[in-house]
Amino acid sequence: MMPIKYSQTPIQLSQNEFNEIDYQVMGQAFALQNEIGNLWDESDYRHHLASMCTKVGLEVFEEVCISISHNGFLKQYFIDLLINGNIYELKAVSSIAKQHDAQTLNYLFLANTKHGKIINFRPDSLKWRFISTSLQTGDRSKYILKTNEWNPQTESAQAIPSLLKSMLDDWGAYLATNLYKEALCHFLSIPLDNEHQRFIPIFSHTILHISGLGEQKYNLKNNLQKYLNTSEFTELIWINFDKNKIELSSLDHSA
Repeated sequence: MMPIKYSQTPIQLSQNEFNEIDYQVMGQAFALQNEIGNLWDESDYRHHLASMCTKVGLEVFEEVCISISHNGFLKQYFIDLLINGNIYELKAVSSIAKQHDAQTLNYLFLANTKHGKIINFRPDSLKWRFISTSLQTGDRSKYILKTNEWNPQTESAQAIPSLLKSMLDDWGAYLATNLYKEALCHFLSIPLDNEHQRFIPIFSHTILHISGLGEQKYNLKNNLQKYLNTSEFTELIWINFDKNKIELSSLDHSA
């Protein structure tokens, strides 16, 4: 069974092909904001833009579901608009932020496509951002699992490397850190309050922290150690996703 399924299949287009479709989409987006203003909700803009693009002959699907699964775990994402195979994410926020870029890039990876766009209707004048990647599924299948600083004392944590390897072999690297977090907690039978939960108890005196950082991970490690040293816990399990480099560490009070 394929680990990723779509309610409608995205299409991998060249930059020129994307631009040709995008020219028509943006014409309708400008017309929409001029007509109804900038105070509506994201879902309103999605519905209206879908209707307008359909009327000019584009093939449009709203809230296209991407399902990703692994050994009984299932996560669903919803792309705002799929227009002639192009991925569009619509926003009604003060400004497009890094998390919006990351969200759209995650969709590109899951869809194995190269180009997408974020359109923000909230500012007085329409704002947008192209999101592109050169990475394909084959590129994402190459990863490094580092366990140099991995020596957990908690028995339940010892299964983590094999669980991560199984997920990465199936899905590849570079996907949203919270996806790996949710899946790992599922397989460890650990309750997760929400995807933004900073510390996750996995045993009476052991906590888990999962991050997605590059160079900033060194500062984080220092602060995680300080947190552990001044907390009631005796061990901190830390997993950091840095693109295709996944590093597992176990911290204790001896550091």
